[in-house]
Amino acid sequence: MERLTAASPETRSADLVADNIERLKALFPDFPDLITEDANGTAVNVDVLKALVGDASVTDADEKYGLNWHGKRRARQLALTPGTGTLRPCPEDSVDWDTTRNLMIEGDNLEVLKLLQKSYAGKVKLIHIDPPYNTGKDFVYPDHFQDNIQHYLELTGQAEGGEKTSSNTEASGRFHTDWLNMMYPRLKLAHGLLREDGLIVIHIDEHEVHSLVLMLREIFGEENELGVLVWDKRNPKGDARGIAYQHESIVIFARDAEKLLEKSPLKRPKRNAQRMLDAAKQAVATADGIAQANETYRSWLKTQTTLSGGEAMYDRISDEGRVYRLVSMAWPNKKKAPDEYFLPLIHPVTGKPCPIPERGWRNPPDTMESLLGQGRIQFGPDERTQPQRIYFLDENMHENVPSILPYGGSDDALLKTLGIPFDQPKPVEFLASILAWCSGGHDIVVDFFAGSGTTAHAVMALNARDGATRRFVLVQLPEKLDEDRKEQSEARKFCDALGKAPNIAEITKERLRRASAAIHALHPDCKGDLGFKAFKLDSSNFRAWDASIDQLAEDLIDATERIKRDRTPLDVVYEIILKLGLDPGTSLTVRQVAGNALYITRDGVLLAYLAEHIAEDDVEGIASGILDIRRELNPAGDITCIFNDQGFSNDVAKLNMYSILQQNGISRVKSV
Repeated sequence: MERLTAASPETRSADLVADNIERLKALFPDFPDLITEDANGTAVNVDVLKALVGDASVTDADEKYGLNWHGKRRARQLALTPGTGTLRPCPEDSVDWDTTRNLMIEGDNLEVLKLLQKSYAGKVKLIHIDPPYNTGKDFVYPDHFQDNIQHYLELTGQAEGGEKTSSNTEASGRFHTDWLNMMYPRLKLAHGLLREDGLIVIHIDEHEVHSLVLMLREIFGEENELGVLVWDKRNPKGDARGIAYQHESIVIFARDAEKLLEKSPLKRPKRNAQRMLDAAKQAVATADGIAQANETYRSWLKTQTTLSGGEAMYDRISDEGRVYRLVSMAWPNKKKAPDEYFLPLIHPVTGKPCPIPERGWRNPPDTMESLLGQGRIQFGPDERTQPQRIYFLDENMHENVPSILPYGGSDDALLKTLGIPFDQPKPVEFLASILAWCSGGHDIVVDFFAGSGTTAHAVMALNARDGATRRFVLVQLPEKLDEDRKEQSEARKFCDALGKAPNIAEITKERLRRASAAIHALHPDCKGDLGFKAFKLDSSNFRAWDASIDQLAEDLIDATERIKRDRTPLDVVYEIILKLGLDPGTSLTVRQVAGNALYITRDGVLLAYLAEHIAEDDVEGIASGILDIRRELNPAGDITCIFNDQGFSNDVAKLNMYSILQQNGISRVKSV
C-alpha cells in the first residue's frame, strides 16, 4: 500500500515548473543533457537549450518590445511555486452543503489559485474579476516568495507578524510596480484554469488599463485579445484633475480566440427584439391588411428611444407577419468580385435583369439561387431597383457585443434591501448581462476578487431566469474592516451583530446567503443550485517535519502523528480530493462500515476510510463492506481508496487490506 507523504506528487498542488520540464523532455527526447539532476534537484541546461534553438535567445539586458518592470521575474516565479496549503470545509457557514456544487473560499487568492490547478485546470469557461484599481485607496497583495500562506495565517490571527494588505499610494515610487507584481502571477495561474474556449473578463479603470492590456497580451497572446469595452457609467468623476472620466474599461481575452469564436461567437441578445416582435404581432392583429400593419408598426418604432441602430433597421412586416430588414447584397471588398459573381437576377414580374452592384454580388451563384428559393431576396416594383437580402428578426435575436456599454445604474438600493453594507458594489443586472454573453449550460464561472459576491449573485439570478446550471467559484481575502475608517464602520458593526469576524469575506458569505433566499422567494419553482460550500484556506492537515531545537522532544512525538490534532476527518477528505485533482464541489455521502465512517464522493471514485484503529481481525470485514459499496455504486472511473496509515495496528493488517482490495479490482489503495 503506497503511503502518501508531504513529498508525494498526489499531496501537493500542481507543480508548474516540473510540468514544464516534463514537456521539454518530451520535446527533445534525444538530448539527455538538456535536463540535469544534482543535489539541488532537476534543472534545465540553458546552454543545451540555446543550441537547440539556434542560440535565438535573449538576455535580461537585451531590448525588446513588451511590458517590463522591477520584480517581473520574481512575479513570474511566484506563479510557478507550488502551494503548500489546503482548503478546510466549513459546513456551518454554507447553504445546502450536502447538495450544492458552488464554492466560496476565504483566503489569499494566489495560494487558492495554486490549490485549484489540479481540480479545475482547463475546465473553467469564464473568469470574471474586478481587481483593485490601484487608485491609491485600494489594497495590494505583497506576496511572500517562499510561503504565501503565511500571509493569510497572519491576517487571520493564526500566526504573528505584519498585516497582509497595505495601502498603495501614488507617493510610492513603486506605485505601478506593486500592482503589476500582484496581478501577474494571479493572471498567469488564471490562464491555466480556462478551457480552450474559455475567456477572462476584467473590470479596470484608467489607472492601469494600459498596463493590464500589455500584461494580458504577454500571458494570453495578442491574437487572443477580444477587445476593450467602455462601460459608460453616465456619471463623470467630480474630483478629476484633467479629463473627468465617466467610464470604466472591461478587458476581454480568450484562452484561444479561434476555438472560442468557432464554438460560440461572442454575441448578446438584442435588448428590444422581443418587444419589437410583440408590437408587430399586435399591429397585424388589429390592422386591416399588411400595409396598414406596416404603417402602424413603423409609427410605433419612431416612438421608441432605446432601440439600437441595428434594431431600428428591422422596420418591415412580411406578408406572413414576420419582422424583417433589408440588407445590400453588394460585394463588400474594394477589389472586384470574381466573374461568376456578376450573373444578373431576373425580376419575377417584368422578366428583365436587375442592376448588378458595381463590384459584383456578395455571394456566389449557388448561394444566390438558394436564397431565391427560400424567398430571402426582395425585388423592387420593377427591374430598375437593385434586389436586397431579407433578414428576419426572429432568426437574428442576437447581435455583436458593441464596444460601448451604457449603464448608469447602482445596486445601493438592492444591497439596502438585503441589509448588506458594502461600498460601491457592481450592479447585478449589468454583470448578469455579461455572464449571459459568455457562459451557459453547466459552465464554471470563477471570480477570485469576489468583493461582496456580485458575480455569484448574478450567476444564481441568471440561472433562475434562463434555466442554466452555471456554477461559481469565489475567492475573497478576509480583509479586515477598519473601525477608524468611516466608510467601513457600518460594515464592522454588521459583522459584530452577526457574531462574525470583522472582514470582507464574512460580508461576502452573508450576502450569498441572503441573495439565495431572495432569489428563491422570487423564483419559488427554481430547481437550480442556490447554495454554496464555504471553505477556508489553511496550512495542510498533514504534518511536515519542522523541528525546533527548543522543543525537539515534543516535535519528535508530534512527528509520529501524520494528521494534525485539531483537524477533522472531513478536513482530511477534502484535502485528498483537492490534491488528487478531484472536484472540491463534489458532494460526499457517509456510510458506516464496521462501525466507522466511509466517505464517498458523488461519483464514487474516491472512498476514504480514516478509522483510527484497524486490527488484523477487522480487515476482512472492512474490505468486504467497501467492496459491497463499490458494487452498489458501480462508478464509471477507477476507484481510489484512502486509509489512515496510523490506524492499522501493524504492517500485516495494512498488507492484508491492500491485497484483498487489489484482488477485487481496486488497484489504487493509498494511506495518509
